[in-house]
Amino acid sequence: MNEPKFAHEMEAGDTYEPLDFTITPEINQQFLFALEDFDPQYVGGDGAGTALVHPVLLLHMSARTRSPSFRLAPDSGSIFAREHVEFLNPARVGQKLRTTWRIAETYEKRGRLYHRITITIDADDGTPILRREMHDTVFFRDEAVAS
Repeated sequence: MNEPKFAHEMEAGDTYEPLDFTITPEINQQFLFALEDFDPQYVGGDGAGTALVHPVLLLHMSARTRSPSFRLAPDSGSIFAREHVEFLNPARVGQKLRTTWRIAETYEKRGRLYHRITITIDADDGTPILRREMHDTVFFRDEAVAS
């Protein structure tokens, strides 16, 4: 099996390996305590019988660093530049979810390479949960020293 590309080597059309996951009540609760958000829809359910996954947890699970194939080259780092997020449907605790990442575009700005990445979270039945577009750049230690 080939090693996945480093982040800075990714090109338009490339994808990171998807992440399949299920948010357990314990993980959801940890985020609720950290955020001090005890809204009943996240704690005990919204009347449909199951608690909803907190939106911040969905953002956490859609960061590209969550992909099993995400890799940074030695002496490099990544900077988040901007994003747009749409929450399309609620996710429920215990529901099977999948995050996917696709490099939609690469471009240069101020002498740096940027990626525009489209991100989705969908339920296992195909229901769209989240759509996200993020822009980021990768830098190398030598560049940071020179700047």
